[in-house]
This record gives sequence, structure tokens and C-alpha cells, in this order.
Amino acid sequence: MRKLRIGIALLAISMLLAGWIAPAQAQVQSKWSEPYRLSSEVGKSSEGYLVADQYGYVHCFWTETLFENGRTVIKYARFDGTTWTKPNDIYVAGIGIRNVSPFVDQQGILHIAWAEGLVGPAYYTYASANNAFSAQSWAKPIQINVPARVVYLRIDSRGVFHMLYINQTQEEAGVYYIRSENSGITWSEPLWLDPDILPNHIPDSLNFELDENDGLHAVWFYGTREESERPDWVRYTHSLDGGLTWSTPFMIDQYNEETNHKLTSASPVMIVQGQTVHVIWAAGSSPYRNHRFSTDAGRTWSASVHIFGELHGQAFDDLVVDRIGRVHFFGQIRYPMGIYHAYWDQNQWSNPALVYLIADEGESMDGRVHAHHTLPAIRAGNQVVLTFADGPADANRRLFVTYRTLDDILPLETIPTPDLPTTLVPTSLPALEQPTPIPNWTATAPSLESAEVQPVGGVPAPDLAIRVALVPTLLVLVGAMIFQLYKRNR
Repeated sequence: MRKLRIGIALLAISMLLAGWIAPAQAQVQSKWSEPYRLSSEVGKSSEGYLVADQYGYVHCFWTETLFENGRTVIKYARFDGTTWTKPNDIYVAGIGIRNVSPFVDQQGILHIAWAEGLVGPAYYTYASANNAFSAQSWAKPIQINVPARVVYLRIDSRGVFHMLYINQTQEEAGVYYIRSENSGITWSEPLWLDPDILPNHIPDSLNFELDENDGLHAVWFYGTREESERPDWVRYTHSLDGGLTWSTPFMIDQYNEETNHKLTSASPVMIVQGQTVHVIWAAGSSPYRNHRFSTDAGRTWSASVHIFGELHGQAFDDLVVDRIGRVHFFGQIRYPMGIYHAYWDQNQWSNPALVYLIADEGESMDGRVHAHHTLPAIRAGNQVVLTFADGPADANRRLFVTYRTLDDILPLETIPTPDLPTTLVPTSLPALEQPTPIPNWTATAPSLESAEVQPVGGVPAPDLAIRVALVPTLLVLVGAMIFQLYKRNR
């Protein structure tokens, strides 16, 4: 009888353990702040565009299309590690803006670029990162007459401006590069980086980054104009001489009909860490995450590795690097559906952890944010600031932000904000009339050999850490119950 009671007790504990483990999948990674709404209630918001400066601030830009008159405004707010400033309008556009590209240079100047409409033009303006709160703080925008739908601006250590943009016109769709050596006053003639683009295809999910030696890196994939077409290229290119010559685009991944390897939702993201380039994209029969990296500034590449196990789905990811060189990934994937976080350290990915729960399979979202475009920044080297928004099709789309401090990293020493000069920079600059050409541009082909890589195995369930943490407690509970049964039967 005593053995029977002990057996029943063990069975009960086993059932209790199973009951604890099952709902653990819906647990959320702790230490993240409650989501805070940045966008207003008077318009439909875009996603957030973040940049961190050397003074310990994160700057966030987004657009809102006003319900009242359909006009689009660029909004701005700044975060100091604990609080956000009140959002302000810094620019009013007549027609839609697809994205805003921010950058902070070594002198503490905050630069932004954007494009208006389907075929441009593009615009550029700037302000002090220490005083960018009002429209009056920003220089008069410079108009750049290129047929851009989206633009990305980077400024190298020599002060040269580099811009990539996507042209979506039927005749000349592709990725283009321009540069300015006089602070954006005049720009070079556009260079077409992918003239071999397939008919009826359009570049999408363009990423543009600088490396530590001022090398330029870009990755994108192709959407299609026709339903009968398929997007089947994820491509990468670089310029290691400051934009004067560009490599022939390298194929990161390609559609494979035999294995049902699809790239419909590829939407690649890229981060550059020193001379190491990481690219993550969605591919397969369902949009599973894949990873390739290069340790020599994109000259050679690792093999493609499927990561994050059975987690899948695509709602636009992003990557960021902390002060000790760890690469952090954020994406809305499933199941459970939610925002997941993982980091790359010592040549492997951590188990993905759930940051924000949206819903489990078959469950209603119950008023929770659908969490598209999970876009992060690192403040002071050790604080992750993460923005996300409702789905792009949501007529009342809202923008939210959350943050978390990485406890295992000390913060960077921030630079004191400088006293504002009487005249920061000229407040009005002329629009571009005629571009200045770059002499002797050529394209060079990169090496296509694969670098050696240690494959990363399948990732366990995202709640593994929670399960492991429960084991010691449950073992103590089992022991206590067995001991009590033993005493009663003596």
C-alpha cells in the first residue's frame, strides 16, 4: 500500500510538471518595460526609425498620415534611458513618405533623408543631436532629384555622404547609389548596382551599412509586379573603396523549385560588426529563418544555416550590435506568435526568447499589438530600445516602444553634450540642379568561395529556459511529498 501511495504521488507530480511546462510557452521574457505608445491618435503611423548617439540618447523618427486631410508629417521624439520627450512634428509633406533614414555623425549632427511619392524626389536635412525637438531646429531640406521610393543615408569618417535608393519605375527598376562630398549640396550621378534585374521585379527590404573601415554594404531581395512571377533572389553587394567601385551582386539565396525553397517573404536584414557581415532572411516551404555571415567584409561567405528551429513567419525583423560585439536579432515569428529575441555570441545563436506575446495558435490577439517591424537600437552600449507597430494594413496603425538594460554589460561613458554654437550650419542650402558625376566607375566581382563555418544545430523550443528553471523547484516538491508519505506510513 505504501508503494502504491508513493507511485500515485509521483504520478500526480508528473502531471503537475506537465501542466507547468505546457503554458510556459506563453511566458514572456522578463525585464522588458511595458510597451509605451509613441504615435498620436490623429493619424496612421509608420514603423519607427531609430538611431543612437554618443551622448546617451536614442532618436526616433516616424511618419503619420493625418486622418483629417491625408497629409503626411515626420514626427520626432528622444529617449534618455528612462523617459521620452513629447513627440513633435518636424516636417510636413504633401504626399506619402515610405521611410525615414536617420544617421548621427562623429560631430554629433543628426541627419535624416527620405523620399516622397512613388518616384521621388528625395530630401535631406540635419540638426544638432542635442537640439532637434522643433521644426525650427532643422535646416531647410535639400531636394535631391532622383526617382526614389525609399532612401538610406550613411556618412563615413571622412564626411562623405552615401545614399542608396530604390527606383520602382518599369524601365529602370533597381538599386542605385549616389554620393556627396560637400555635405549634401550636390550629388553624383546615380550608379545602377543591379542592371541585370529580372523583368517585372522590384527591389525590396534594402539594407545599407558602413563597416569600421568605411566600407559600404547592401543587401535586398526582389518583389514582383505580376502574380505569375516569383521573387527568387536575395542579393548582396559592397564597395570597399568608399563607393567608387562596387562588386557584382552576390547571390545570398535563390528559389529552388525542387525543394520548395521559397523566398516570397525573404525580407533580409543585415548588420555589420567590424569586418563581419551578418544576413538573416526567411526562406523555405514556410518562412523559416536562415543565416549567412562573412568575416572578411563580404568577400567570402559561410554556408546558409537554418536557425531558430520551427519558429516561422515574417513581419519584418532587424538586428543590432551591443558594446561587446554581440549581435541581437528581433523578429515577430510564431508559435506562440510574438516578438522573439536571440543573440549571436561565440559563433552560435542563443535560444530565442519571447519578448512580447501576441497570441498562441488558434487564439485571438485580444487587443494586443500585432507587432510588425521590430526595429531596435542600442543606447549607451547596453540598453536595447525596441519599436514595433500594428500591421501596415491597419487603418489606425499605432507605434509602440519598449526597452531593456543588458545586465551583463556595463554602459559606455557618454560624451557630455556640447554647447550649441550660435550658427550650427547654414540654415538654407540650394536644391540640386545638375548632379556631379563620379569619374571612372567600375564594378568588380567578389569571390564566391564559402568561408568555413561550424553549422549551428536546431534550436530547442523557445521556452526551454523556463522549463529548465522549473526543474529544481519541482524536484524539491517531489522530495517533500515523498518524505511526508514515508513519515505517515512508518
